[in-house]
Amino acid sequence: MTDSGPKLPTPSRLATTVAKKAAKKTVKMLARKTAEVGADAVRRAADRAGEVGRSAVESGTNRLLPIQLSIDVAVPIHVAWEEWRSCGWLPEGVHRIVDVERDGDALIGHTAGPREVDWEAEIKDEREDESFAWLSVEGTDVAGLATFHQLSERLTRIELDLDVVPTNPSEAMMLALHLAHRRAEADLRRFKAHVEFINPDVYENGTGQGSGSGHEGDTESGNGRRGKSSTRNQHQRSDSEQ
Repeated sequence: MTDSGPKLPTPSRLATTVAKKAAKKTVKMLARKTAEVGADAVRRAADRAGEVGRSAVESGTNRLLPIQLSIDVAVPIHVAWEEWRSCGWLPEGVHRIVDVERDGDALIGHTAGPREVDWEAEIKDEREDESFAWLSVEGTDVAGLATFHQLSERLTRIELDLDVVPTNPSEAMMLALHLAHRRAEADLRRFKAHVEFINPDVYENGTGQGSGSGHEGDTESGNGRRGKSSTRNQHQRSDSEQ
């Protein structure tokens, strides 16, 4: 007589099935732990990279040297001086400040470019035909000094010193890669082209004095148009002599 009931697994097959299930669970657990460890490693690596980047920017900023440039312009020293004070912009390396207006011992303007920022600075030192120093208090963090040196009657050397403190990582990168240095150099060349484009007949007269830039409407004493007043006084003296 045959047994028609269900067949029971043999002990060997039962042990094999249990071992397979245990192995699958072990593999899944190991895979999950490996993934967790890998994610933690990636996060730690990202954190370390961020810390290294911040440290590099900070250390690079601490080692930054001032921007020091010079350029020779073929005009008398007083013309270079007056044009610098009244040209309406200032080089600051990372930024170029435009639409600069003077209000007593303060300068007001904004940075050039599509993302312009309001800018304000204090005039720290001003010596006629010698030096002009400013310190920004809003918009940028720059201390600037321009000095003027007469090489000959119609040749002036302008030396520019900029102490720039970056306000964000992109500015620090511009300084580290000397892009700010090249921008300031380009601004000085722009000033040279501007001032040398002035017709010498505008600022020369019998005494060798100048007339500034010769821009119309710049006759206020606050703009330093010493040359224009000298020319005007000379014409008045000529009329009285006649």
